[in-house]
Amino acid sequence: MAKKSTDPAAPRTTTRRRAAGATPPPGSADDKAGRNPTHDEIADAAYRRYLSRGGEHGRDFDDWLEAERELRQRTSQ
Repeated sequence: MAKKSTDPAAPRTTTRRRAAGATPPPGSADDKAGRNPTHDEIADAAYRRYLSRGGEHGRDFDDWLEAERELRQRTSQ
């Protein structure tokens, strides 16, 4: 087993974690419905939400999450 480095300049190894609400990779165990919306599908739906609000800036994250939620509901039905 490798000895842990105490050198603060030494590179750290970390485990990447998916952000809360992020789309899991297709076919993964988290992909319960068998198919999740793609990044492009979510982006398109979020853009349509942005336009429907009159192009008001500052709510892009909310648009993205709401579009993702809406698309997931449609695919699970």
